[in-house]
Parts: sequence; C-alpha cells; structure tokens
Amino acid sequence: MSSTATPEKRRTALDALHRSLGATMTDFAGWDMPLRYGSERDEHLAVRTKAGLFDLSHMGEITVTGPEAAQLLNYALVGNIASVGPGRARYTMICRADGGILDDLIVYRLAETTYMVVANASNAQVVLDALTERAAGFDAVVRDDRDAYALLAVQGPASPASSSR
Repeated sequence: MSSTATPEKRRTALDALHRSLGATMTDFAGWDMPLRYGSERDEHLAVRTKAGLFDLSHMGEITVTGPEAAQLLNYALVGNIASVGPGRARYTMICRADGGILDDLIVYRLAETTYMVVANASNAQVVLDALTERAAGFDAVVRDDRDAYALLAVQGPASPASSSR
C-alpha cells in the first residue's frame, strides 16, 4: 500500500492573527489564506464603499542582486528594467522561450544593484526557476525571499491612497 504525503500549506506571518479573528481559511496556490471573516456580502460592500485590508503575503518575492543584476533582468524580462530608478517599480512579464507569458510581474529597484521581482503566488517557483536558469553567465545572484516578507494592501475609496486624491 502506497501513501501519498500531502505537502503542508505555507502560512503567512499573519496566520495566527487571521485564525484568532475567526477567518475562514482556504488553500490558495499552496498557501493557507483567509477567505473571509464573516459575510462575503458585507466584506464586499465594505471594500466597495469604505476600505478593506488584504494579506498578500503569498506573493512571490525574488531578490536579484549584483553588479549585473540590471543586465540579467533586461535579458530575462520584457522591457528595459535597467532604466527603473531606485525606489521605483515597473510592471513587466517573463516569457517562455516560445514567447508565451510565464507570469506578469512587478519589479522594484530597491538600490543601485538590488531588485525585487514580485511574482504571482501560483507561479513564484516557476519564475524563480526561470530567473535562476537565465542568471547563468551574469554576475548576479537570484534569491528566493518568499518567507522574508509580509505584504498588506489597503483597498477601497476610503483607503489612504484613494482619500488623498
């Protein structure tokens, strides 16, 4: 008789808080994520009319550093990533060899030779593997930092970004 072990779901840094607040949890791309805290309708209306807070810690953070980090990203991704200034970000994509899209990404330039590539949770490992493979020959290091960050988003018309307009 063979048994197939089910891999344990990843948990965000806020997992204990979600559970203590009574969140209904669900699997999302291998992460145990909060689905809702109460009425889906009430939560939807709150975000559409006021604001809501979302745990996006499941996103795939990949750090690329080194003297040729910009050249690697220009080679590996769509667009001129080297032209992104420190403290700025660019929406881009990583493509397969046949030109199809592996994932859409946001790339942040954190410092002169340090970039953070943020991939969607369901494709983070694929993006990490592709960047690692494409880094051959470049003086750059690709590092999986998915467990090093937590990410929160405030969305809705009463969110700080919306209300300051």
